[in-house]
Order: sequence, then structure tokens, then C-alpha cells
Amino acid sequence: MTALRLPFARNRPASGSPAPQPLPLQPLLATLSVLALCMLAFWAYQPLWFNLLLALLLGGRAALALRGLKQPPAWTLVVAALVVGRLLVSVYSTLAGRDGGTAMLLLLVALKTFEMTRRRDALLLLLLGYFLTATQFFFDQNVPVALYTALCALLLTACLTLWARPGGARATLRPRVALGRSARLLLQALPLTVVLFVLFPRPDGPLWQMPVGSSTSSKTGLGDSVTPGSVSSLAQDNSVAFRATFTGAIPPSETRYWRGPVFEGFDGRRWSLRPVSRGFPRASGDGAALKYRLTLEPSGQPWVLALDIPTGVPDGLRITGNMQLIAPGGVNARRQFDLEAITRFQYGLDASPEQLAQDSFLPAGGNPRARALAASWSGLAPAERVNAAYRFFQTAGLGYTLNPPLLTSSDPVDELLYKTKLGFCEHFASSFAYLMRAAGIPARLVTGYLGGSVNQGTGGGDYLILRQSDAHAWVEVWLANRGWVRVDPTAAVSPARLRGGLAAALPDSAAAALESGNGLFPGLRLRFDALQNAWNQWVIGYDFSRQQSLFSRLGLGEAGGVRYALALTGLLVLAALPMVWARSRRRGEPLLLAYQGLGTRLRLPALPTETPAEYARRASRQFPARAEGIQAVTQEYLNLRYGRQEELTAAQLRAFRQRVRRV
Repeated sequence: MTALRLPFARNRPASGSPAPQPLPLQPLLATLSVLALCMLAFWAYQPLWFNLLLALLLGGRAALALRGLKQPPAWTLVVAALVVGRLLVSVYSTLAGRDGGTAMLLLLVALKTFEMTRRRDALLLLLLGYFLTATQFFFDQNVPVALYTALCALLLTACLTLWARPGGARATLRPRVALGRSARLLLQALPLTVVLFVLFPRPDGPLWQMPVGSSTSSKTGLGDSVTPGSVSSLAQDNSVAFRATFTGAIPPSETRYWRGPVFEGFDGRRWSLRPVSRGFPRASGDGAALKYRLTLEPSGQPWVLALDIPTGVPDGLRITGNMQLIAPGGVNARRQFDLEAITRFQYGLDASPEQLAQDSFLPAGGNPRARALAASWSGLAPAERVNAAYRFFQTAGLGYTLNPPLLTSSDPVDELLYKTKLGFCEHFASSFAYLMRAAGIPARLVTGYLGGSVNQGTGGGDYLILRQSDAHAWVEVWLANRGWVRVDPTAAVSPARLRGGLAAALPDSAAAALESGNGLFPGLRLRFDALQNAWNQWVIGYDFSRQQSLFSRLGLGEAGGVRYALALTGLLVLAALPMVWARSRRRGEPLLLAYQGLGTRLRLPALPTETPAEYARRASRQFPARAEGIQAVTQEYLNLRYGRQEELTAAQLRAFRQRVRRV
């Protein structure tokens, strides 16, 4: 009777078969170490308890290997995955997003190491390590992350060479040799990678959208309300808010107002957003349009900090009736936009009576001295009232400081203007807008950024760096026949703020403390930022439009055309040459050439499909008198090529050649 073979029986060891041999220690520990390095990049994004758990799991697996102990049963791994997965759901609310999904992947990889009992398990873990390395780009895409992932890829490939080492499970390879082979493999693949990156057709839009928000995601930069101190809290934050690369000359510092949220609601102390209409408001301007590329850092906020004022709305954005560009869903990753702006403009002539009434509202009572001052201007024309308030700020003895005293009274405007007389930009802007409303002039508060520092970019191009410390607040007042007019009361208190930036507006001691935040090597820091900007422009920002522009300049036409197909094919062939050359060198290595000399001397070349053992048998039949020597030389060749522990030495190669000649 024929035995029935069940499809799942092949995975079970036959009765009496020997137990699987333990894995070699060197590649196993190397694999665990490299996986730990890949996981280290996520340390800042995961809870502390979870990071410690991952370290405990990987360390425990290494301890089991060193002591030769058995792995825990499979059911314990399942229970651990369920329990920890439930804890992760309580932290992230879901495992479908970026943070929760990545944390679950890290957990499963750590638990999978306890199932690593065979070589193929190790290879699977290394493939998961490559995937883990790629997921780092979900969190950040800057130059250090790219270098870190390249290091992880190098070490993962070195581990693959350790496991793929021929000669049995006990074969070992020196780490230096493994790293060298890994580096050669990656360098051989580099030309092909570059060609595919540059020429492979890019979609007009993302391939997918990933929910990246979570309960632990932080928000930085300008908020959705303004109170005394909310902008000055950013003054000592030197992190980059955005960068701007202009097509032509960079405009002067005093004209570089980068528009953020506009606040029209006021309760006496706090400014808040109000619902506004959508759609591009009527505007006019003169002068040449400034073209630039804006690269926003992640903020978690919807504001697109465009130069005041934009002349159009890029795809994927919308604009409000107060000239605020908005990114639906928020800026949760580094994003780039090609924009145009005109710095001399007029808009808001069509403002509705309802909006002007809202922008003239003041709570009843409070700040009697400020109200009396505003009432003293009642006989002046509206524009003259604005000028009178500006002159008051110039002559009132107000001071600009990073650490203004708290305004604790129920009359904060009076306290600032007549008592403390020290403030930051939002203090002056809020007080100025209050005086304007008290004088019957519609006014609102605008926050954003002012100025920016010029950095020499790669290729000789200058670009602007706007840091959180460049955050600023100013006022817009509405005047008949002029619309909304920008007034910056900080310029009245400290004109140097407009021309020289924040440090120029502060006393020497405060400016020195601010500059110390740039680090010990500010020049090196600027060079690195130039590298980061180039990376943003040409790698992260290499989208469909940039690719099509490059194709047009190179004369390749549209993707998919004849010229494009010919160029792509030719470059792919050229890019593959390093791998072909390496393959041909491997075929022509000295040991193989020495063994092939046996067939040359016997005038009996080996067939292309013939293994060394098959050739030895055929040659022995052809030359019985030399059969023993042929078999011995063939066995020595197999041992040297596939069974040696270290690299072949020159002495071993010379001895092998002599044996071939003797045969």
C-alpha cells in the first residue's frame, strides 16, 4: 500500500532524525546587535518602558545563546505579543498609524528572535531589519537619518554574508572581511540606485497617505492663540522652522514678513482665531514677483508661512479671506511648496461691515489710561490716529526684552505702557491693536516670522533659514481707500529688530546668550544646514514636477517616450556594469583559474553545466592512471573554495597550483 503524504508532514522531523544543531554564535550575536542598532533610532519616539522591554528581549535572547539554553515555548511569545500589543493600543489609541504600527513591528521583531533556531529564521530577521531601517523615514528624512540608515544597511548586509558563508553551519568569517564584502556589494548597487531614483517615473502625487499623528506627537511653533509670553517663549528656540530658496535676489530683511495665523477675537488679554471665509481675497500690488521654494519643517499646525503676500495658491493648499495659506490636515512632515509673493500690495478694500465691526470690538471697561490716550486722538483722521499711536510707542521709553515681567493686573495694557514698559513683540502688538480699537480703528493681530538669516548654500546659491527664534507678531489696521495696512509697533520700540534680527535688538549680554545657542562651531553648523537644504531640494523635494523639468532640460521628453526609453535603457546597462564586472572577477578568481588549469593540461575542459565532482568522475574515466590525483586535487579545491575558515593565503594557492601541475 502506498503511504499517504500529508502536506504539512514535511515540516516535521522524521522519527529518529538528529536534533537541529545550535546556530553558530558569531553570526547570531552579530544579528542581534545589528537589530538592536536598527531599533535604537526609534528610542525618542517610543515610551521608555517599551524601549527597556525591547532591550530586555534582545539581551535575553543573546544570554540564551551564550549559555546554550533552550528558547521559551511558542505560546509564551503569543501571550507576550497580545499583552504588550494591548498596552500599545492604550498608548497610541490604534496600531494602524505610524507610531503604533512601528511599535508593534519592533515588538514582533524582538519576539521573533526567540524563534531563531535555523539559518532561514536568521535570514528572515535580517530582511525585517531592512524594513525597520526603511521605516525610519516615516519619522524624519534629514541627512543624519539617511547616513544612519546607510550604516544599518551596511551592517545588515555584513550579517547576511556571515550567514551565507559556505562551508557549513560552523564556518566563520572575520568581521573586517564581512564589512568589506558588504561595502563592495552596496557600492556596486549604488549606480543602479541613482539611475532608478532620477529616471524612474514618479507619480503626480503620493502613492499613499499614512496617518502620522498620534497622542504623543508634539506641536511646535506658532499656536492657535496669543497671550503675553506665547511668542517670546520661542525666542530662545534655535530649531529650524522653515527654509526659503529664492530664484533671484533675496529681498531686504525689513520686507521679509512671513505670514502665519491672523487673530481677530479678543477678550481683553487673549487673542484668538475666528472663522473666516475661504477663497483668494481681492488684492493688487506692484513690483516684480518674488519666486521661491518654501521648505517647512513638521509643526503639527496647518499654517503655511508664506511671504506676505502670496500671489497664488499651490495645489493642495487653500487660502482664507485674511491671506493665510492653510495646509489641510496640518504640516506633519517636511513639505515643500513653490510660491510667489509681492511685498508691496493692497488688499481688504472689500472688507464687510460685519468683519470691521468684529475687528473693532473691545470688552467693556479696563485699561482706563490706554482708553483715555486713544480718546485724545478722536479729532484726528484715521491715518493720523495710527501715526499718533506709533509716535507714542517711539517716545514712551518702552524696552525690548526676552524676559518681560508678568502682567498680573486686571489692566494689562496700562501696566505695560505705563509701569513695566518692557515687553516682547506680542506685548507691543497686542497693546497697539488695543489702542487702535479704542480709537475706533479696526485692528487685528498677525503672527508669523520676520527676517531670517542668509546661508551660503551648495552650488553658490543663497537661501534663508527661519528659526523659531525669528517668530514675530505685528498689527494690521483697516483704513478706508487703503484696506488692511501692516503696522509693526516693535519697529517703533526697537528698529534694529527689523534690520538685524532678534540678536541686534537685544542688549549685548542677552544677544551673547542668544548667539551661544548656535553651538561651539556656528560655521560648521551653517555648512551642515547647507547640506541639509541641498538634500531637501534635490532628494526629498525631487517630485514629479522637478523630474519633468529635468527631462525637459536633458531633451528626454515625456516619461514613456522613445528618447526617454532609450536613455533609461542605456543608463541601466551602464549602471549594471559594476555588478557584471564583479561577477566576472568572481568567476575568474585565482583558485578557480588554477583548478581550470587542470582541464587545460588534460586537454579535457569542463562543461558549463558540470560540477567539479562530475568533472572529476568524467576525467577519471578518461584518464584512469591519473584518477587518484584528479580526485585528490578536486577534493582539495572543494575544501579550499567552500570549506575554509579564513581567506585563501598565497602559500595555499601556490601549493595547489603545484599539485595541479603534478597531475
